[in-house]
Amino acid sequence: MTKPPISTIDALPRPLKHIDDSAVTWRAFPGYDGLFFWVLGANEARQQIDLYFRLAPGARCPSHRHVGPTDTLVVEGEHITWALDDDGNWHLDEQRQPATFAANEGDHLHSEEGGSEGAIIKLSMTAVDGIIWETFDEDNQLVDTATFADFSRALEKQRTTR
Repeated sequence: MTKPPISTIDALPRPLKHIDDSAVTWRAFPGYDGLFFWVLGANEARQQIDLYFRLAPGARCPSHRHVGPTDTLVVEGEHITWALDDDGNWHLDEQRQPATFAANEGDHLHSEEGGSEGAIIKLSMTAVDGIIWETFDEDNQLVDTATFADFSRALEKQRTTR
């Protein structure tokens, strides 16, 4: 017996299985309250890191610059981004809702935070010369870098501690 084709989206049933992070052991970003991650993959040939980034409600990360191309997909919650204006002041850039996709080609300085219920976003980030992002202090001085190797090690640790 052949089923008739589904010709409208309204006729398509929703899957009963949704993203379930109960098996994820969220890893805290050391020194940053309310920011967590889970590495999904590390592709050495492409120098690409894929991860889930979870922000607690209102948790804001320090200013940082994604060095290479970065794709962002809001999985749940609200993802709020901040940009630095020409006068050196931070202003609200975007309030991204679930299913919002954004991309940049790198050299992207910003800050971000979780909305009133927090957020989970999926990031695909490409390293340049091994660097994924650079973190800055309040005076816009470089204080830290996150590298492809850092996330590759985190992924290996996840695999051995599951």
